[in-house]
Amino acid sequence: MKRLLSILLIVVISLAAVISFGCSKSELSGTYEGTLPCADCPGLQTLITFNSDGTFYMEETYLESDVEPRITNGTWVLNEDIITFSAGDYKFEYKLISEKEIRWAPGGEEITGTDLNWSLLKK
Repeated sequence: MKRLLSILLIVVISLAAVISFGCSKSELSGTYEGTLPCADCPGLQTLITFNSDGTFYMEETYLESDVEPRITNGTWVLNEDIITFSAGDYKFEYKLISEKEIRWAPGGEEITGTDLNWSLLKK
């Protein structure tokens, strides 16, 4: 009976963790892309590829600009619904909206009070 209760407790805790955190690293793995607002150009074409080993590749291209795309590689972690990206001293956050959408969230906070689109969608 004790063994059955222990197993049941483990199952309940595991289910609670899955419900609380939504997606696992393998579910989040893949490529998200979109065009984010840009102060001095028509948009910032952004592509982020999540790898299941906790690494990422990001390519940012300024639209209608001669500037070369910026490539960033690093690691990412998911804590509840905030994804924190780290590449050396460079850190930034996105909020996990769903398995198919992430939204830029500087400092872990969503941008509010604007109609601008800060989301990237899964390819």
